Amino acid sequence: MFFEKPPFGLNFSDHSIEIVSLGESIEKPKLLAMSRVILEPGIVENGRILQEEELELILKNLIGKPQFGKINTNKFIFTLPESKTFIYFFELAENLDREKVEKEIESQVIHNFPFPLKDLYFDFTIKNREVTLIAAQRDTVDDFLSVFRRLQILPVALEAESLSLARSLIGAAQEIILIADIGARTTNFSFFDENRLKLSISIDSAGDKFSRALMEKLNISFQEAEESKKEIGLNPEREEGKVFLILQKEFQGIISEIKKIEEYFQKKTGKSLEKIILAGGSASILNLADYLADNLEKPVLIGDPWEKINISILKKKEYFEKALEVVPILYAPAIGSALLGLTTTPEKNTINLLPKR
Repeated sequence: MFFEKPPFGLNFSDHSIEIVSLGESIEKPKLLAMSRVILEPGIVENGRILQEEELELILKNLIGKPQFGKINTNKFIFTLPESKTFIYFFELAENLDREKVEKEIESQVIHNFPFPLKDLYFDFTIKNREVTLIAAQRDTVDDFLSVFRRLQILPVALEAESLSLARSLIGAAQEIILIADIGARTTNFSFFDENRLKLSISIDSAGDKFSRALMEKLNISFQEAEESKKEIGLNPEREEGKVFLILQKEFQGIISEIKKIEEYFQKKTGKSLEKIILAGGSASILNLADYLADNLEKPVLIGDPWEKINISILKKKEYFEKALEVVPILYAPAIGSALLGLTTTPEKNTINLLPKR
């Protein structure tokens, strides 16, 4: 029975790790366990593990003693940061047999990714001859797999973070949606049309950069800058508008990038962006959604990964006070992976970057 429990979701970044376990069904998922830890600098850097023993200890404690609930399986699905995956989109010629399709896909890997074929794990989906091809470096993936083997936990699937986010925040929606995932070090833009990933771009403008700008221009510590970013944000009436003006300038790069992505997509498909969903640690900066909506003239929402999930566990007496501190959007990728774990064959229901057994 231990191995029949649904796999939990595990999300990695340089900055943090989140785990989420869901039960019951994909139609009516129920939260069973969750936990989050902030990583000290230097443990994981740019998606690579630098301190394996320290990471093993953190994972062991995180899985063995979650902040909420209990993990009852050693199976899991995990994500890699979008910055550590390579994504390419192309269209197949008509009437290719299976062998020619496989050769064409290998050729596209060779010509469009910055590493030799032997140094990559890759997978793909095909719909109406449109191919979504995703790859990750073998060294990066193998480092994580080595840690997992020593902990005796079993990965079922590995996917790009954008796919987990979409499952958590978009669900089955058929609209044309942009997920803007504003993390600590990078902002990732993922464009979805009819629930299918169509475009993925990363830029370096993100939460830490915003905080450093506040720190330098207001002559305050990084921690004070973080607090100002969260508590004052884009409110022009606080602190004489100083924080607002600094952050406003920083967000112009993100606004410009979104406009370029929208223009490119519209020229290519003739379709217009309908909605923007914010994710990542900086998504909840005060007034950000309204500020972006005014500048982009589009509906902008902060993603709600709890929308269709039974979270009654968080209302238990022993968890209630601690649950008030939870920022749901931070768990969105892990929730998306856990939702995949509720499907009958999760390893086949995503673009799976695990090495084929």
